[in-house]
Amino acid sequence: MKQVEILALTGEMEIVTVGGGTVLDVVFTLWVAVAALVGGIVGALLGLGGGIIIVPIYTLALGLPPQIAVGTSLVAVVANASSAATIYLKSRLTNLRLALILATVTAAGSLGGGLIGTSVTGPFILAVFGFVLVAAGILMLARPERGARTRAPEEAGNVGSDPLEGRYFDPASRTEVVYRPKAVRSGLFLSLLAGLASGFLGIGGGIIQVPVMNLMFGMPMKAATATSSHIISLTAVAGAVVYLARGFIDPGVTAVTILGVFVGARMGARLAQVLPGALIKRVFAVVLFYMALRMLAAAFGPFLS
Repeated sequence: MKQVEILALTGEMEIVTVGGGTVLDVVFTLWVAVAALVGGIVGALLGLGGGIIIVPIYTLALGLPPQIAVGTSLVAVVANASSAATIYLKSRLTNLRLALILATVTAAGSLGGGLIGTSVTGPFILAVFGFVLVAAGILMLARPERGARTRAPEEAGNVGSDPLEGRYFDPASRTEVVYRPKAVRSGLFLSLLAGLASGFLGIGGGIIQVPVMNLMFGMPMKAATATSSHIISLTAVAGAVVYLARGFIDPGVTAVTILGVFVGARMGARLAQVLPGALIKRVFAVVLFYMALRMLAAAFGPFLS
């Protein structure tokens, strides 16, 4: 990796490459750690893997090149999603059978997205990222949460005949939630797109997977975010391998990022179990729109000035 000069939140500073690694300024390292921690919390809470927070902060606030930010994010996404997925599995929020089905096509898309993302310019990545965020935010606010019915714990019977049926106890409403995913076959193509987004933008694909599972499959928001985390933990590796092979993953930044998102993901996954699904959905939409505006401004700002 060549020597790169960046503009951090604290002012001008330099990343100096030594033998393929990176010597990081202490203050810069702290900002990376904070961004990773926040990314881990939000990523696990919303089922997005953390890249939706990490990539904008690393590019807009810390000044890293988009490909470096995306490559670093993909590695962090694996750590984030894996950490959150273990907690979600214990709470039975994850629909494991559905996750394995969707992960197959998502992994293929992630590999293709990685090949594309390492071959295009930085502003193009920022512009696509921004438009994807806007579309996902509109989808989440346009339609109410649907598809779930609740039962009191003592009324819960045997699992239904549908192999994809899911159920979990929701501490927030103190009821057992039972749901059956619909239109799964039709959603496979959208899962492929989620994989492309994962590899191309370093966001794990949850930004597409979560709305698809919530709005199209009719899954409760909590189940959608939990299942998305499990899918991400299985598929983000494909895109990360491409960025690693093409030299777009910085070891020093990545190490700090992984530590931050690992801690944040466990915190976010525990918050998701107790917060109402509707609140999570609104937070999701607000975060999407804010990050979209920042990414679009960075992409088109040079052309408008």
